[in-house]
Amino acid sequence: MSTLLSFRTCLVLPFVLMALGACATQIELRTAAQQEQFAREAASQGDWAQAMRNYADAANNAELGHGDFAWQARLHHEAGRAASAACRDEAAAFHFRRAIALAKKSGQSSALSDKALESLQAGKPCGFPR
Repeated sequence: MSTLLSFRTCLVLPFVLMALGACATQIELRTAAQQEQFAREAASQGDWAQAMRNYADAANNAELGHGDFAWQARLHHEAGRAASAACRDEAAAFHFRRAIALAKKSGQSSALSDKALESLQAGKPCGFPR
């Protein structure tokens, strides 16, 4: 009887773990969407540093939740714009580069991020979203 119980446990455990993994993925994606909304609100109030943090957190959660690459690229692009407006050039460059790489993975155009990165590298003044 004990062997049969162990055998059943071995069969059931992988299904339980897959179900838990699927729940975690959905939680990460919902959290990413919520953080994206918080970022939009912060940006609309001109709080670019907070917007950058929220967009970056949203991008990280979208990645953890296996969100599509186009969405991740957009989140990184927006994080880059917010970082640029907050005069955080290194962070902006990081996010624009990440957006470009993810856009290429998704088959989408990276033209906006390319242009923003070029503008950033040309030394345009910060304080406004590019």
